[in-house]
Amino acid sequence: MRSIDDILYFRGDISPFLAHLTKARNVAMPASRILTRIIKERRLVAGSTKVSDGRFGMYTLGLSEAERLCFFGGICFTETPLSEVHSLLEIAYRSVDLAPYGLVFLKDRLCAKGVSPVVYINNERGDQDLVFQALCSLANTRHDEACKILPLLSVFGMKITPPGAVARPAGAVDFRWEREWRYPYSAGALEFDENDVFVGLCPHDSIARYEGMFPGVGFIDPRRNMKWYATKLVEARQRLNIKFSVV
Repeated sequence: MRSIDDILYFRGDISPFLAHLTKARNVAMPASRILTRIIKERRLVAGSTKVSDGRFGMYTLGLSEAERLCFFGGICFTETPLSEVHSLLEIAYRSVDLAPYGLVFLKDRLCAKGVSPVVYINNERGDQDLVFQALCSLANTRHDEACKILPLLSVFGMKITPPGAVARPAGAVDFRWEREWRYPYSAGALEFDENDVFVGLCPHDSIARYEGMFPGVGFIDPRRNMKWYATKLVEARQRLNIKFSVV
C-alpha cells in the first residue's frame, strides 16, 4: 500500500501549479506590458470582463457596474500542466486571445489565498436554467455569499436561457478543457511574492529582461519543449522544495 501523497507526487495529469496568462487590452497595453506591471506591483487585479456564466441566470439591467463585477468578475487561472500551457495560446476564432506571458503559481499557495476551482455545471440536456436562477437569487438576500460563489460558475452543453428570453441562445459551450480556477473580484487584489511563483512565462528572447525584473524567479517560453529549460525547472523545484513532478 502507498500513501496518497506518494501517488500524487508522480501523477503527470495533476498539476501542482496554477498559471495566470495575460492578454492584450488594446494596442497601448499589450500582454507584455501587463505582465511587467504585475511583476512590479507584485499583485494581480481583476479586470472589467465578466467571466462567470452566472450573469445569464438573472436580470442584470438594474445592477450597477460595481455589482456586476462583484457577482461575475474574477481573476482567472488554469490548472493545465506546465508542458501543455502552449495549447491555450493562439486558438482560432476565440474571443479571449491569451499570449505567452504570465506567471505560474504554486497551487497550494493560491488555495490558501482563496483561489478556487470553477464550478462546471452540466447543461447538456438543457435543464439547468432554474438552477442558475436559484443560485443567482442569492444576490437578493445574501449579497456577500453571492459575491463568493457566483463568480465561480461555468456552464457546458447548451447555453443558459436568461430570464425573460423568448428562446435559448443558439450553439453550445464547453470550456472544461481549460481546467479553470478563479479568485472572486470581491476579494480584492491578489498579492504575491517570489515564494508563491514557480516560474514566469514569456517569449524566449525576453527572458533576460523579465528575470531582471523578478530576481530569483526563472522564466521560460511556454511554446517551447520543456526540455529546453530542464536545468531552470530543476532549480525552481529545489528553490521551493517541490516534491511533485513539475512537467
